[in-house]
Amino acid sequence: MTNIWKSTMNPVLKKRFFVATVESILLYGCESWSMTESMVKSLSGAYTRMLRKALNVHWSSRTTNDEVYGELPRLDVKIAERRLRLAGHCYRHPELSTQKLILWEPTHGTRSRGRPQSNYVDTLKRDTGAISSHELATLMEDRVVWSAIVKSRSHPPN
Repeated sequence: MTNIWKSTMNPVLKKRFFVATVESILLYGCESWSMTESMVKSLSGAYTRMLRKALNVHWSSRTTNDEVYGELPRLDVKIAERRLRLAGHCYRHPELSTQKLILWEPTHGTRSRGRPQSNYVDTLKRDTGAISSHELATLMEDRVVWSAIVKSRSHPPN
C-alpha cells in the first residue's frame, strides 16, 4: 500500500481506497463499542494521521483537518451512525432475543470505586439524546422515527 500512498494518484481516488481498506479495518465491530470521549479523541487522531499519510500531507504543513477530510464525515459520526443502525435493527428483529440484551443494564452487585464505566445503553442515550431506557425503546420500535434519528445523526449541521 505504500506505493499507492506515495503515488501522485488523484486524492479523491486515494480517499476512496483509504475508506475501503483502512477505515473498514479500523472500524470493524464498532457497532458494539461503548466509548468515552478520550477514546473517541484518540481514535480520531490516529485516523487523521493515517489519512494525512495516505494523502501525502505532512503534519507540519498548514493544511487543516477540514481540508484533509473534505467530504468525509468525522469518525465519531460514522461510529454513532453504525451503532444506531445496528441497535435499531436488532431491537426490532422478531426472531432474535436481542431486545432485552440491547437495553440491559447491570443493576445488581456493588460497583468498584471511581467513575462508572461507560455501557452500551448510556452510549445509545448519548447518541440519540434520549433521557431513559424506556424512551430509547419507544424510539427504536418505530422504524420511521429511528431512521430519521440515524439520518440526522449521520448528517450533523456544520
